[in-house]
Amino acid sequence: MINNEFLYQLFSKSTGLYTDTRKPLKGGIFLSLKGPSFNGNEYALKAIKQGASLAIIDDYSLIKKSDKLFYVKNTYNTLKFLANQHRKKLKCPVLAITGSNGKTTTKELIKSVFQKEFKTYATIGNLNNHIGVPLTILNTPLSAEFLIIEMGANHLNEIKELCLIAEPSHGYITNFGKAHIEGFGSEEAIIRGKSELYNYLFNSNGIIFVNIENKNQIKELIEKPFISFGPNKKSDYKISYLNSKRKLKLNFKGLNFVSTLYGEYNLPNIAAAIIIGNYFNIPLEKIQLGIKNYVSSNNRSQLIKLKKYNIVLDAYNANPSSMSIAIKYFHDIYPCESILILGDMLELGEYSKQGHEEIITLAKSLSFNRIITVGENFKKTSMNISNPDKFSSTYDLIDHIKKSPIKHKNIFIKGSRSFSLEKILDFI
Repeated sequence: MINNEFLYQLFSKSTGLYTDTRKPLKGGIFLSLKGPSFNGNEYALKAIKQGASLAIIDDYSLIKKSDKLFYVKNTYNTLKFLANQHRKKLKCPVLAITGSNGKTTTKELIKSVFQKEFKTYATIGNLNNHIGVPLTILNTPLSAEFLIIEMGANHLNEIKELCLIAEPSHGYITNFGKAHIEGFGSEEAIIRGKSELYNYLFNSNGIIFVNIENKNQIKELIEKPFISFGPNKKSDYKISYLNSKRKLKLNFKGLNFVSTLYGEYNLPNIAAAIIIGNYFNIPLEKIQLGIKNYVSSNNRSQLIKLKKYNIVLDAYNANPSSMSIAIKYFHDIYPCESILILGDMLELGEYSKQGHEEIITLAKSLSFNRIITVGENFKKTSMNISNPDKFSSTYDLIDHIKKSPIKHKNIFIKGSRSFSLEKILDFI
C-alpha cells in the first residue's frame, strides 16, 4: 500500500488531480472515487490510457493490471489527506462561506471584488461538499493570494469535517434557514451544523464576519469575538441599504455601491462582499467595480427582460425560507399582471407538508393573477385551483404552455434544482 506523503510528492509534480476521465488527464493523477451509482476504480485503466501519469485505486484486485496503479485503503481518505497537505502549504487567507441560502451568490460577489486586487481562487459553481472542497483546494496554486471555499452540508458534523480539511482563517455564514431539514432533523440542528464553522474559527483564533441583523447568529456567537456589519449603528462596519426597488444600492463610507442583482434579499450578500473586501484593504473604487461587474447566472436571482415579459428566474434551489422571501419581494416589485411558477422544495423531511402549505397560503394571500405548481408535494396541498395549474413535472407544464401560452407580463419561477424549471423559458 502506497504512502500518502509520497503520493503528495507525486501530486506536486503532476498537472493536477482528477476524478473524471472526461477531463484532460495528460500528466495528471486520476483518483478513483466511489458512490452509490458509480465506481471510479472501473475507469482507472482508461485514465492511464488517456495520459494520466498514475491512478489511485482502492480495489486491490486491479493492482497487477498496470504498474501505474497505486493502491490505498480508502481513496476518499487519501483525497482528504492530499487536500489538507496542500492547504498547509498555501500562504494565503482562506475564507469559508456556508449558510442555508445565498452561499454561492455571496461567494461569487466576494470573488468578483477580490479579483480586482488579488490572485483569487474560489469554489467552482457549487462544488461545496466532501468531494468539491478538497478538489477546490488541490486546484489552487501555491501562488494564490486569496482562496474562497464554499461549504455545503445536510447533516451534522459535515462543516466540521470540511473545516478540518480546509483550515479556514476567516469565515462567514449567510443565514440559518429551513434547508436540508430532512438530513439535519430540525431547525435547531441546522443552526448547530452551520455553527460548526464558528466553533472551528473560535478554536483556531480565526476571524468571524457576521451580519448584525441576523439575531440568531449573534446569539450563537456569545463569548466568541466577531466582526459585524449592517445598517445598525452598533455594527463594527455600518453600511446603509438605499431605498430603490429597481436597483440594489448600498452606501459605505460615503460611496454608493450599485449591483445588477435582483432582490432585496441579496443586500446582505452584497454588503458582505463590500465589508470583507474593505477589511482586506481593497480600495473602495475597486470594490465598487467588483460589485457592479458581477452578473448573476446559473438560474440564481436572474431578472430576464424580454419584449413582452419580465421574468425572475431563481430555479437553482428552493426551501421555505428563500421561497417566502423571494415571493414577497416579487409581489412588491410586480404587484399586477403577475404569475408564480413554483416547483417543489425537496429535502424537507417531516416538515415538507407544512412547508409547502405555508408557501401556498402566502402566495394566495398576495392575490397573484395565477399560481402554477410543479411537483407532487405542491400537488398535495389544499390550494383550491384548477387541475391544469398543478403539474407533476416540468415537462407536463411545458406541454401545457405549448397549447396555452402564458399571457401574464410578470413571471416568477422558483423551485428545487432537480425540476430544471429554467427549461420553461424556451416555451414562454
